[in-house]
Amino acid sequence: MITKIKNRKSKIKNAEKGFTLVELLSSIIVLVAVGSIIAGIITSSLRGTNKTTTIENIRQNGTYNLNQMSKNIEYAQTFNGFSNDDVNYVISCPSSAFPTPAPVTTNYNYIKITPLNSSPITYNCTSSPPVITANGVSLVDTNTVSLVACAISCIQTGATDTPIIKIGFTIGPKKANNLVENSTPPILFETSVTVRNYKK
Repeated sequence: MITKIKNRKSKIKNAEKGFTLVELLSSIIVLVAVGSIIAGIITSSLRGTNKTTTIENIRQNGTYNLNQMSKNIEYAQTFNGFSNDDVNYVISCPSSAFPTPAPVTTNYNYIKITPLNSSPITYNCTSSPPVITANGVSLVDTNTVSLVACAISCIQTGATDTPIIKIGFTIGPKKANNLVENSTPPILFETSVTVRNYKK
């Protein structure tokens, strides 16, 4: 009798050492939930980093190219003019007639200058399709960003005034995949330049 009681107690102790199916399933569910939360946090963090990198690439491309273009145009040794066909260039923009002159804005596709190193540069800036080049070479790194729009315009009040050249282009993320960082809105870069050696 005592032996039977001891055997029952030992069986009960052995049964208490294991886990029930409900306990195992509960543990698995909790681990899966915690893992999902951690994976979501990591994914969100990586997407935020990628979006920041994309914005930085856009800013670097736009700022560098805008600075280079404006500097080359402003300090050009010779201003060769504006064109819409890369054949016929004009030095002056259309201007309003006297006695009431008003600024006239004219859009062009090409602007040609000769910098101090005497190697002429032709900038091509069109919006359909969006292109921005210097002597046929793209100024935008198309591996990381895409050009959304581009425009060169000239503002001249009177025939004897120096034209003001406006350069503007919009750069956005490269639309290669349906990623969150591609939802970054395009950034507009623009400036106005006056040629220092105009008609000299």
